[in-house]
Amino acid sequence: MRKILLVLLLAAIPLTAFAQEAPPLEQLILQQHFTQKELERTLGLIKQEEGKLSGEIARLDLDMQRQKAVIEAMRRHAGEVARAYYMGERVSFLTLLFDAENFNDFLLMFEFLQLLYERDISRLEKFQAERAKMTALQADKLERLTALQDLRKQYELQMAEMLAVQTEKEKNLQMVGDATSVQSLMDHLIVDWQKRGLPAFQTFFTQLSTVMFQIPELATPERIQSEGLFLHTLTINQNDFNQFLMSKNDLFKQSRFQFENNQLIVEGEYDHMKLRLVGSYELVSPKQLKFKINELYFDGFALPSSTVEEMEKQYDLGFYPELISPNIQVQGISMMDEELRLQLKVNFPFGFGKK
Repeated sequence: MRKILLVLLLAAIPLTAFAQEAPPLEQLILQQHFTQKELERTLGLIKQEEGKLSGEIARLDLDMQRQKAVIEAMRRHAGEVARAYYMGERVSFLTLLFDAENFNDFLLMFEFLQLLYERDISRLEKFQAERAKMTALQADKLERLTALQDLRKQYELQMAEMLAVQTEKEKNLQMVGDATSVQSLMDHLIVDWQKRGLPAFQTFFTQLSTVMFQIPELATPERIQSEGLFLHTLTINQNDFNQFLMSKNDLFKQSRFQFENNQLIVEGEYDHMKLRLVGSYELVSPKQLKFKINELYFDGFALPSSTVEEMEKQYDLGFYPELISPNIQVQGISMMDEELRLQLKVNFPFGFGKK
């Protein structure tokens, strides 16, 4: 009866309330359980990717076997052509031109030699093309083998991390008086994340990645301060940024974006679920600012690095200055005092303006 009441209570009240009111040890156990299950989920994704790569490698092996047979068949023809030129057979044909008795015979012999030469060249070119195709297949296979090795290393490291977290969680569970209640909380947490949390995060990141490609719309004249002909600073106020996002999608009316200590901090609430994101921009090149997620939370529970990397891989939150203008490059970025500042440089064609 007590367990039934607990289940009904969990269904009626958001898990956040339990996490906030639970003793520190129970909070730690819930976080460890959440981390363990997320690591297990991403381990499953890695195994799927491994299976996909293994299938691609097997198909490449078959393609290479077929290609090897094609090359062997064409090698004989290419060898015949090479021997003909090496032994002087083609040169002997040229002497026939001088044996022509009249101009018509000369033209006929010339056309014959031209067709013969074109056929020889075509055979050699096809042979080289097939060899190049084989080289490309070999390079493709090597690339996938390397990716497969990297995945297996990643799997082993993540498996070790998951087992370590699981061991610590089980030790802590032995120290809890009412393990049944904590187990119910753990089960509810995972179900809540899988049914409500993860889909909400995926929706949020999908919409945010779409809107980020529209940020160049904020590059209006009144927000740009010139420091000469080539250097400019684009300043976007935090409130303007939030208003812009809300105008693009109602989803962002439930969140708040902040520029603080060179970090972008996002806090929001969806269907009684709290989301928190802390990230920063990294200057990859003058044409790309990559967004790196430093912290990600669901209802106060930190998501492991494996889930963070999954989100970064699936959703592009970067900034591309070329969307403002093909000649614009980024030299620096800062997010301080509720303002986003981008240092831009105009890169004129033909090297004009370069120092």
